[in-house]
Amino acid sequence: MKAAFLLLILFLLSALPTSAADSQVEGTGSAHIVELYSDIESFDVTFYSSGQEENLTLEVSLVRPDKDENVIAAQEFSTGSLPANTRVTKVGFWNVRNAERGAYTLKARLLEQGQVLSESEYDFVYGSNSASRLQLDDLVPNSEGISVVLSPKQASLFDIEYMLVDGHDVIYKTKTEKASLTSIPETFSASWGSLLENNKEYAGRVKVQVYSPSRGFITSTENFTARDDAEITDIYEDETGASATVLGRSQVPFEGSLAFSVYKVQETSGSGSSVFVESIRERVPVLLTDDDETVEVAWNERLTEGVYRLEIELFGNDGDVIERRETIIESDLAPSNAGEIIPDTKNETSNKSSGNGIPGFSINAGVAGLFLVFAFFKKLH
Repeated sequence: MKAAFLLLILFLLSALPTSAADSQVEGTGSAHIVELYSDIESFDVTFYSSGQEENLTLEVSLVRPDKDENVIAAQEFSTGSLPANTRVTKVGFWNVRNAERGAYTLKARLLEQGQVLSESEYDFVYGSNSASRLQLDDLVPNSEGISVVLSPKQASLFDIEYMLVDGHDVIYKTKTEKASLTSIPETFSASWGSLLENNKEYAGRVKVQVYSPSRGFITSTENFTARDDAEITDIYEDETGASATVLGRSQVPFEGSLAFSVYKVQETSGSGSSVFVESIRERVPVLLTDDDETVEVAWNERLTEGVYRLEIELFGNDGDVIERRETIIESDLAPSNAGEIIPDTKNETSNKSSGNGIPGFSINAGVAGLFLVFAFFKKLH
């Protein structure tokens, strides 16, 4: 009887729920932290979820572990939407003044309505004398993409991760694997694969992973303002019209226009002045980086004999002049022929009278008619 009673007690104890502390360590949700990185200036956290998650909370803190867990900086923000089966990276920036050399720890917790789903830590050392085989010399992000200059201290193989950052969100990411440097600096670049919003500020971030002599990272981030941009690459002009080819130079959709203006040069004027003739403005088809389109216009009337100045202006989305090109049109068309429609003379002989015959009736047509009449009567007989 006592044995049965003890078994009943053990069964009831095993059925009790686990404590809150244990549930925090194991995690109860499908979303979890899969990768962490931090240095003294910035951090990034990568999540993965097997199901769709909305508006979870990320808590991060920068701690000095050798000084009684002294929290140097802390942040908290929403993760927004986490799609299923997709790695999502968030980026943040520290603002640590007069940072001391030594060991630091990034602590991150992913929460849903106060309940911890996942937590992780990342340790790093700031101001150490450990020499990396690479040095990051310069970083330039813009509306087209991002470029980084790296110089080797020793021959190296490495990976470069390029990130386009909007606030905390990494909206585009691409990676170059097994890049190499041997003796001289080189520039490595990537184009953005995402559309940008005109006049909006973004950040370009690179994360270089070096594998030898030990696995380590070099990161750098620079802000930039996205702008629509394009350039005129080719023009054509004559007395009948003109054209210009425009090349897109930005991931901000270019929705500008081209203006073609013609001025006749006054040859008798010592100052070389010119008189306005006409101007035509046409919309440029929407362009992105490396897209090109040709815009053609025709003058209202063919330009008569003389020398003309053609001015082509490329206007951006905001109406600002992005580029201006000038060239010369030289016409040898006589003034009497300007605007004159040249008649079609292909069938001129068919409309002339042949001798004393009927006007407009050709000999060939007469012969063919007689032949048909003869054939008709022969068939009747």
